[in-house]
Amino acid sequence: MIGWILAISCILGTILNCKKIRWCFIIWFVCNIAWFVLDFSTQQYGRCVLDTVQTITAIWGFIEWSKK
Repeated sequence: MIGWILAISCILGTILNCKKIRWCFIIWFVCNIAWFVLDFSTQQYGRCVLDTVQTITAIWGFIEWSKK
């Protein structure tokens, strides 16, 4: 069930990004941390690397969009 909630939340983040709403990065940040915890608990370490990179890019995106 948590996987579905995270998936829907990530899709919401993508929609907000398309609408150029900066909050998308906050949603992605929270979701990526949650995915990391879930993936780590199921020993999906490759996914953990992806989750980490996506978390960093969410922070980076938020900072870049805040400059405008």
